[in-house]
Amino acid sequence: MIAADPSHSEILAAIHRAAMPGDSWSADAWRCLLAAPGARTRIAMDGSVPVGFLHLRSTGDEAEVVMIATHPSAQRRGIATALLEDALTGLGGGALFLEVSERNDAARALYARFGFEPVGRRPGYYRTPSGRQDALVLRLGISDAFVNQRR
Repeated sequence: MIAADPSHSEILAAIHRAAMPGDSWSADAWRCLLAAPGARTRIAMDGSVPVGFLHLRSTGDEAEVVMIATHPSAQRRGIATALLEDALTGLGGGALFLEVSERNDAARALYARFGFEPVGRRPGYYRTPSGRQDALVLRLGISDAFVNQRR
């Protein structure tokens, strides 16, 4: 894992575009996201090749996974799991939130393995070629004991 900075904005945009065609953010958008207060972005590497990332923002004792993406060529190899474990080691307590499409079974299974629980729903949040999909809002309570257990 490496920490992302504004010089990585093109890499983040490319991974995002490959993982989520038609709904990705530009390099300029990534530069702004990386500069935001409380932002933390980590890039997963396969040797020297970037294969995924996790972007979160935190304030106080709460954090939100804004985006997690794995390049299609690297999916189903534990990249997202490693990114989430890495994110948790950087958080000392409180809660971690995220949103996921109600139809994204693979992501929902991953989050369930970590212990995320549903706490809300955002109707029509995601645009898809076939219409709109609801987002589930998930929460994971974090404690030092929990983080140490995951290591």
